[in-house]
Amino acid sequence: MPPRFDLRPIGRKSSLYLKTQSAERNSVCFFCSLSSQQSASSSRSSRRSRRKSLNPRRFASTASFGPGRVVANHRKELEDILVELEKQAANYVNLPRLQLAISSLRQQPGNEAIRVAVLGLTNGTESSQIAKQVLKLLLADPLKPEEEWEKEVDKHDLTQPMIIRVGEDIPQQLGAISVSTKGTLLHEIHVSSATLNGHNLELLLMEANPSISAQEIGALGGFEDSALVPSVEIPTSSTGRHTPLATPVHKALVVADGLLGLASIVSMPTRESNNVVATAVNLPEYKPSDNSPLPFTLIDVGTANIGLGLVRKNLSHAIEYEHLWFQSNVPKLVEWLKADIMSSSDGTTKPPVKELISSLLRNTSAGLEREQARQIGSSLSSTLSPTPPTVLQSSLDDWAESAHTELQEQLDLAFSSRRWRKLGWWKLFWRVDDVGMLTNDILSQRFLISSERNAIFLAGRMKEAGIALGPFPDPSSADENGAEPELLDAKIATPATAPWPVNIPATRRYLQTETIPALQALAQRLTLQTLSTSGLTTALGGLIYFSTLTTTLYEAGAVAALGIAWSLRRMQKKWETAREYWEGEVREEGRKAVRGVEGVIGDALKQGPATKDRLGGQEELAKAKGLVERAQELLSKLK
Repeated sequence: MPPRFDLRPIGRKSSLYLKTQSAERNSVCFFCSLSSQQSASSSRSSRRSRRKSLNPRRFASTASFGPGRVVANHRKELEDILVELEKQAANYVNLPRLQLAISSLRQQPGNEAIRVAVLGLTNGTESSQIAKQVLKLLLADPLKPEEEWEKEVDKHDLTQPMIIRVGEDIPQQLGAISVSTKGTLLHEIHVSSATLNGHNLELLLMEANPSISAQEIGALGGFEDSALVPSVEIPTSSTGRHTPLATPVHKALVVADGLLGLASIVSMPTRESNNVVATAVNLPEYKPSDNSPLPFTLIDVGTANIGLGLVRKNLSHAIEYEHLWFQSNVPKLVEWLKADIMSSSDGTTKPPVKELISSLLRNTSAGLEREQARQIGSSLSSTLSPTPPTVLQSSLDDWAESAHTELQEQLDLAFSSRRWRKLGWWKLFWRVDDVGMLTNDILSQRFLISSERNAIFLAGRMKEAGIALGPFPDPSSADENGAEPELLDAKIATPATAPWPVNIPATRRYLQTETIPALQALAQRLTLQTLSTSGLTTALGGLIYFSTLTTTLYEAGAVAALGIAWSLRRMQKKWETAREYWEGEVREEGRKAVRGVEGVIGDALKQGPATKDRLGGQEELAKAKGLVERAQELLSKLK
């Protein structure tokens, strides 16, 4: 161990030098003072020369202390900017990857935990098995017999992901993968590798869906985000369901098998570099050339397993093992895994961390550019709109006039039509069950149908002019079956909203769900009361006729006729009153709906175009772009 040298600043005086100065001040003999000064000066010069000859590291360490502090400051500032970016641009940044980048920056420089995902394409059962074998070949030690972790990998069912930590069995470090739930823990194993121990490497073995990567994504940025942020399904013990959990990684290896897997790999977006997302296809019958321009790596897992088995049985087969090993092309995957993950003691950030931050900033910048272009286009369209607020106000007045006219004319036609006359009081005996159907038809065909369409068109013109309107809760999105909200699935989305006034459809829905059932119930009750009263009075007349000898048939018939006439008159009076009341309620609710739409649109026209909100959104985008640019500058300076 090198000796420890004094690292105090050079200009500071030592205690020995201070004692010499005090001795000089206390000396009274002139010759003694001269001799003491000379001895002190000679001793100081000798000490300085001795320090220069014995302490060359002192000056070197002092000179290099400044840049090291600057690099540390750059790393801390970059971390702070990423945290601020999470707040300012949460809609334009991949939050799981951003959190992984922040976690990596908080670790010791040069010793960050690198996460690598090994994804097997689910084109059947073979792909997952090939992914297991590729993982074992990447980590297996040919000088050792088959280890326990290899057997665990073989037995594991990849419907649940597996976590592999490379290194000695030590406590989990900051930033390591930890996926656990209450009473449930994903399968996790520790692997000791002579070449990979001490480099903070973690692997995630799981299945992947090729259709999502190839068809639904269709873009390089989206493909990288899906491959580098695999979703892990965590079983929930309380309900039996699975909760998706995003698990971001620094690098990913997509493994496929056979011609079907090759087709899935080919359909994926091409990438300029395979340093972050690499693909491999197991094709035993195909032997590519060394300079093959294929964007994926062709491997032969069976050949590699044969060679590994031979050398494990007997070391004398080492040459044959080496031949088979390089013939299988698996060493290319091993080189890809080892590339840029080695820890360093000089404080240099690992390249996968830099690449993660760089990719994250590129995608965020592209998202901000798209949003800014969309806002500028919306602003230009509103500025060049042919419908200024004065024209819209005139259109609103015309709409209100036509809506009131339509309400009056259409309802007059509806309540004088043959369909409404079918619900006369004396026809209730055979049409009592048709009350709901006929009244619903009247509302569906005659209640402000054209005015509702014109209001939607007017709302569209207002949006074109840049005038904010809504959103309003859409009444058609309510539960039709009347189920209680707490009984519905918790994952059902919130009720939809409409960007136009919904007063008219909401009023129509109110009339259909509140007033028509009451009218239907009244018709059924009046019919039942009339029939029961008529039957009772008829039975009473018959009883009087048969129970007394003086009562004639005419007198008994008069009692029955009186009861029937009274019940029919009561039914006619109540039903006609209910019909007139319902007609008046429909007209009044229609007028309220028209006035409501007119008031909502009029208030929006008074406020004018929402320029402040647009400017505020552009300022937020500009601030987020400034953060991204500053982060890119700091990343270029990061050691």
